[in-house]
Amino acid sequence: MLDKKNNLELFGDFKERTINAKLRFSAILFFLFFGYFLITLKIISLSASYNKELFKNVFKQNKLMPGFRADIIDRNGVLLATSIIQDDLVANPRAIRKNEKKIISKEISKILPELDFEHILKKLESRKSFVYLKRSISPKKSNEIMKIGEPNIFLVQRYVRHYPHKKHASHILGAVNIDNQGIKGIESKFDKTLRDEDFAKNNKLQLSIDINLQKIMDYHLNQTINKHSAEGGAGIILDVKSSEILAMNSLPQFNPNQIHKMNKKMEFNNATLGVYELGSLFKPLTAAIALDIDILTEDTVFDARKPLIEGKFTIHDYKPKKRKLKFSECILYSSNICLAQVGNKIGEKNMKEYFEKMKLTSKPEIELPEIAEPILPNIWRKTNLMTMSYGHGIAISPLQYVNAINSVINGGKFRYSTLIKNKNYNENLSLKVISEDTSKRVRKLLREVVRNKEGSGDNAEIEGYSIAGKTGTAIKNRKNRYIKDETITSFVGFFPSYDPKFLVFIMVDNPKPIKETFYYATGGTVAAPTVKKIINEIIPKLRVVPEADKENEFLQHVNLTKQF
Repeated sequence: MLDKKNNLELFGDFKERTINAKLRFSAILFFLFFGYFLITLKIISLSASYNKELFKNVFKQNKLMPGFRADIIDRNGVLLATSIIQDDLVANPRAIRKNEKKIISKEISKILPELDFEHILKKLESRKSFVYLKRSISPKKSNEIMKIGEPNIFLVQRYVRHYPHKKHASHILGAVNIDNQGIKGIESKFDKTLRDEDFAKNNKLQLSIDINLQKIMDYHLNQTINKHSAEGGAGIILDVKSSEILAMNSLPQFNPNQIHKMNKKMEFNNATLGVYELGSLFKPLTAAIALDIDILTEDTVFDARKPLIEGKFTIHDYKPKKRKLKFSECILYSSNICLAQVGNKIGEKNMKEYFEKMKLTSKPEIELPEIAEPILPNIWRKTNLMTMSYGHGIAISPLQYVNAINSVINGGKFRYSTLIKNKNYNENLSLKVISEDTSKRVRKLLREVVRNKEGSGDNAEIEGYSIAGKTGTAIKNRKNRYIKDETITSFVGFFPSYDPKFLVFIMVDNPKPIKETFYYATGGTVAAPTVKKIINEIIPKLRVVPEADKENEFLQHVNLTKQF
């Protein structure tokens, strides 16, 4: 019995010790796990603190989030393009529970109806650890999605490009892709510079354009296109002295904030990438060559009594005078018959030489990637010389024409137009095209085109501001076929004629005749009035003051009295 009792006592003591040991072991495990928990919390706290400090240090050092681009501003410092932070909705599909994926996909498709349920589910069922669900999501929508409560669906931030003036200057500025890389216009041409971190931190890219002048030209050209049910158009405002482009457009335009809505017609830059036969706009260029090589004077007489026949071609005048005309009248009345004769007198050698000086035979230069080559005849026959003298048989861009006519009116020196402010400030105008005297004589002829009531450009006259210019109406060429009832109408005007400071070019593609213009759709009835409206509105902004004495002195030697 005693042995049994002792055994029981020993067993009870062993059991008690075992229980105590288990309790001690549990306590040790508890403290170990608790300690591990505290250490983990501390690590997380230190990590968060470190990241916060690192975040502060990053901004202290002006480090930039990937995708940041330098701002683009106009000549007056007005913001044209900038970088803003945008949220993207992303997910880690590998961390989302399988049985939750369909439910989550349905919830997201309800909040974002533009995203199909199947499309979302496919992404969530991928084996990737990072997928984009929605680029550029609004705060309201993202908040709704965060309420779903799935921690593996979250937001990441990136820089996106923002254009505060929307469609205005869109063909100049261009656009970027979803990764903020330049794909058109200035954004593409200066992509490397705009993305350079050092440049972006300390500089802005300043253009030569004035966004206020841009909007004025956009408005009036758009009004004209709508009024005449035209296919499109282009316009350029140029500072004659510096060759800086103050405004340039191509209609229809696109909104670079919404490039997904852009179609091919909107994307195409009529001003720099389109090439057109500009018709009578070439007559001042022909006049400049003829006067400069001294083969005629303003009083040289040409026979315009009947159409000119050359081989199988017959050259007509739009409004024939059916009489002999002095050369000054040939320009005034825009006579094709006269200018064809002048082109023949100039000859191939001289025409090629001067066209090369005016940069009409090679691709123009401008700070854009969208630039067209001119289209010229392979062989310059007699008929080519005759038709090119009045702007047929040669196709160039509006930009290329503006460069050429500026070299004629600015005193005779060529310089490429630019979209960058002060780029030409210290540049020497070394390429002489024509003499200063020839330039002055051409300006007088073009002043008469506007000042004289019989001139084709009289609809552009603004009293007191000495507007000079030339109309152009050309039969449209589609795939090497002339379409009789379709035209390219244009007008180039500059002021003041005695000392040109600003030039305005407008081209309207295939305008339709309307009652208001007595069913005419010409450069004089469509483009010239548009240029007048633009000049009227920009004159106060450019601070141009009329000087009647200089105008009178400039015109005192002009004599266009009829002698035949």
